[in-house]
Amino acid sequence: MYKTLVMTFFSIIFLVQNSYAKVPIAGDPAPNFSLTSVAGNKISLSGLKGKTVLVGMFHICVPCMKQALEFNKVRDQLSSEKLTILGINTSGDSKTSVMDYLNGFPEGVKFPYLLDPDQSVHKNYSQRDMPTVLVIDSEGVIQARVPWVGADQLVKFLEKFL
Repeated sequence: MYKTLVMTFFSIIFLVQNSYAKVPIAGDPAPNFSLTSVAGNKISLSGLKGKTVLVGMFHICVPCMKQALEFNKVRDQLSSEKLTILGINTSGDSKTSVMDYLNGFPEGVKFPYLLDPDQSVHKNYSQRDMPTVLVIDSEGVIQARVPWVGADQLVKFLEKFL
């Protein structure tokens, strides 16, 4: 019994470590994606090469709404042509559901909000935190991957890349 318990424990540890090993982190190339915004525009990460990209991986939830509003503050403070801000609904929600959610915000989002119906971004980036914030540099390398972060911290960090 003891031997079985120990083997089970180590098997679980191995599987957990293996699943975390594939998470793209700071210093890794950002996996490409190509998605359509709620406004109907197709946007791909590879098409933004040369720009710093701030990405919010969101679900329909209050913490994600708060992060999106922080992104609005970043947009207000940094109007650089070298910065693109994107929100991505990574939970595969319908356009109708996402629009209902966005319409409930106290102010409109000031950046493209993309739909990921197949949850490809969620899978390729191994999203675990709600929200997840990424900073991707002009060469397509992840410079930061964090959960919720305030606009003031984001602005100071992003200025290094602009």
